[in-house]
Amino acid sequence: MALATLTHVGRAAIALAISGRPLHLAWGGGVPAWDGPEAELPSLVDATALASELGRRAPDTVAFVEPDEAGEIVIPVTIGGEGAVQEARYSLATDGTPTPFLYMRVNFDYADAGNAVIREMGVFMDTEFVDELPPGQRYFLPGDIADPGLLLAAQIIVPSINRSPSVRQTVEFVLPI
Repeated sequence: MALATLTHVGRAAIALAISGRPLHLAWGGGVPAWDGPEAELPSLVDATALASELGRRAPDTVAFVEPDEAGEIVIPVTIGGEGAVQEARYSLATDGTPTPFLYMRVNFDYADAGNAVIREMGVFMDTEFVDELPPGQRYFLPGDIADPGLLLAAQIIVPSINRSPSVRQTVEFVLPI
């Protein structure tokens, strides 16, 4: 007996379901040992949280994209030999039709983790917050979170990002389903 195959349309349906849930991109300080040139990075497949979350923000954009070699959305995939960054390119789905590729763009503010070192990021779904937060708050510190929700995807950032309060950080993330 063969296992069922999850089709491209089925993956798009899962991406559509995820896109309708509350999403947040979290970033964290990770583990300083990850910065070493020969550092062995852990697998994140069983992760349920970041190693050292600093905060999280709701995305400014959630959309569907399609792989496109000439696309304007460029996502770093890995670092190859001699430090060359390998990229994947995407374009927004032309008619808004769901695809198996969920795109998020998050514009962090200047003060968000203003002087921190960012070594990890994760996409969370269904975060619940403590009561009595100010209306319209979009950046949340760990103390603002009652339930972190589900960690859908996690990434160790190599090389790490040295934040500066004079730079507004924008992060683009594509979640292939």
